Amino acid sequence: MIEIRFHGRGGQGAVVASELLAQAAFLDGKHPQSFPFFGVERRGAPVTAFCRLDDRAVRLRTSITRPDIVVVLEPGLLRAGGVMDGLPPGGLLLVNSRDDPARLPAPPEVRRASVDATAIAVAHGLGTPMLPIVNTAVLGALAAASGAVRLDALERAIDRFVPARPAQNRAAARDGFGAVRLAPAEVAVRAPPVRAGRTLRAGLELPDGPLAVVSSATIATSAWRTMRPEIDLGRCTRCNFCWKFCPDDAIELNAEGYPVVRLEHCKGCGICAVECPPGTIAMVAEG
Repeated sequence: MIEIRFHGRGGQGAVVASELLAQAAFLDGKHPQSFPFFGVERRGAPVTAFCRLDDRAVRLRTSITRPDIVVVLEPGLLRAGGVMDGLPPGGLLLVNSRDDPARLPAPPEVRRASVDATAIAVAHGLGTPMLPIVNTAVLGALAAASGAVRLDALERAIDRFVPARPAQNRAAARDGFGAVRLAPAEVAVRAPPVRAGRTLRAGLELPDGPLAVVSSATIATSAWRTMRPEIDLGRCTRCNFCWKFCPDDAIELNAEGYPVVRLEHCKGCGICAVECPPGTIAMVAEG
């Protein structure tokens, strides 16, 4: 059995990717299983989906905690903890990234692969330049890097189960298949450890129930972010509205009274830009 866990953001197609992979595996003669995990359902929020492939009927009905393959559709999620949890030595990490796979932040005993699925999706007009839909390009790269499913089966699944722009999605899958780059575990470079996405003061006890008594400034929420605020201090009137309305306490004031964004606590909600009276804050896409 091959167990695959997908990590992406709402709107990127992570859930559809797991379902499409399962359909392709079925067309390839395998027994698949696909299901999502839903938390906060909104565009841009982290999303997890699971897929199992086997030559026999799959009887397990649990989430995947020790995946053979982890697929990351948004490289910014690597800043958060939990993405690579359970990935064993020799497991495969596939990331939508322009970076050399040997430089991806993962343990050296993990095989790594990267593909610039964002550029492929934009080139084929899938989604928008601000939020491209990268799932079919990533699935093509997965087919090449893992052999979990054949490319022709993936193309047949796209034709059958993708109603919008099937020709462009097939082309994206083929481009992803040809563009994936691999770094075997034995030559992978050790990278700095991934910073946990949630940090709390030592010894702090959270109360029961949905309410917490700590400021959101103690929690790093940057893994949510697809957009970040940029402040034109030359036009800033120091009204402090951005500081007042920030729900995550991610804006502080410097000695001169100008706002400074603490990006490690900013999840890119854009409220500061909306509330800024002189319009000096612009939301820009993460590079």
